[in-house]
Amino acid sequence: MKRKIIPRKDHEVYFIPVPDDLKKKQIRSFVIGQLEKLHPAFSLDLIFDLQQLVFNSSQWIMATVMNSETFAEYKILYSKTAFYTNTSIMVHKKEFLSNGINVVDDEQIGFDKEKNEPVSVPMDVKKESDSYDLEADLKTVRKLYEVFAKKRSRRCVTAMSLGVLGIVFISSVFIIGAKSDGGIRPIEVGIELPVEVKYLPSAIEILARISADIVEAGGKMLRWRYDEDAEPFLEIQTRGMDALTINGIFAHYEYLCLQDIQDVKYEEGEPCVTVYLSAAWAEYTIINAGKFSAQSLTLPMIAGLSGCLKEQKITIVSEILPTNNSGGLFYTITYTVKDWNLIRSLEIISTACDEYLLRIKKMDVSLGNDSNIFTVICSLSHCDVTNQNFSGSWSELDQIPLAFGYKDNLPYTAEQSIITAEIRSEPPIIGSIVDGTGQMVFYRDVSTGKIHIRGDK
Repeated sequence: MKRKIIPRKDHEVYFIPVPDDLKKKQIRSFVIGQLEKLHPAFSLDLIFDLQQLVFNSSQWIMATVMNSETFAEYKILYSKTAFYTNTSIMVHKKEFLSNGINVVDDEQIGFDKEKNEPVSVPMDVKKESDSYDLEADLKTVRKLYEVFAKKRSRRCVTAMSLGVLGIVFISSVFIIGAKSDGGIRPIEVGIELPVEVKYLPSAIEILARISADIVEAGGKMLRWRYDEDAEPFLEIQTRGMDALTINGIFAHYEYLCLQDIQDVKYEEGEPCVTVYLSAAWAEYTIINAGKFSAQSLTLPMIAGLSGCLKEQKITIVSEILPTNNSGGLFYTITYTVKDWNLIRSLEIISTACDEYLLRIKKMDVSLGNDSNIFTVICSLSHCDVTNQNFSGSWSELDQIPLAFGYKDNLPYTAEQSIITAEIRSEPPIIGSIVDGTGQMVFYRDVSTGKIHIRGDK
């Protein structure tokens, strides 16, 4: 993955001391309150990244704040890029506590020994000489020190004033120390800080990882069923691998537990095995499903997602919309897709998850017998977190069709990827109808104010 340093003009950094008597569950609300005082117009237009550090046995929060629109531009200009700041790199250097305050580009970063506090402040003029150059460090810096990573970055919601019931916000996940006597274990800078809350990877990422291992083992999947609400939550029908090989494949997944191997049958001399997997719930958790908004607000998202799939010649079989009667929890889409277009469909779904704060709760993937047509059933729920929909390279998805035994003479390459479909760039949708020719969507042209019909055949 590519890496880039965000210049100081596009972000701000605050070091916030954490009181010793502050309980761990109070840290998030405390930091939000401090940012409201420190950062002008701390509002919905901002995103923030929070990392917890320890300097000389004192706990600090390093808060990196950025305008969400500016960060969105970065993601477009620098796709598949991990972002860092000069501060996020410098603060983890072993000599950070001993080297004083240094000039890095147009910033002063370091540790003030007299005040016993970390420093990161912008300068009016960039110093051309006698300053640190962190481009070389960027190549070797640990991914753990990335800012605005999907696992931690959340859109900010303004904290409510005193007297209102609590502080309402979409919280960021902290990088914090392990528990010790009910508190936070002090860990000096330079030592890896473990993540307290571990989220189960997304369904697409789990599918990609397992597919790669099955291809390497010379086997294939007949069907892959994922259901976060079931136990076991993952069922895989395999062929061409014996029970011992299967056990070896899943032994190295820290977030999966091989629960059972059943129904071993043989077809043409090859073992066909049904595998049941549970999640390591003692260490990992999933993001709870939330209700979708009213259909008038949800329909544009659904139309955008289904429209992108149709543009790639993916056949939609059915859709189940979130309704009040069903609790408004799930949107389920069933589609069939040919050949390597399976990868394109997964890219579109992952992009929609990132854009609309969705999570795959259920997914069923299978390949027809002696066919090049995949059938996919995918249930999406709303969530308040952009949770690692797929953190790897898109080229890693090419193992998925191979794992189902699909082969042809034109292997999928990263250049064929649609990368990101700008689903949100569609004109505002005000209604829709369906007739024999397909879905027709009414929309208003924001430049002229006129109402048009967009046909999606």
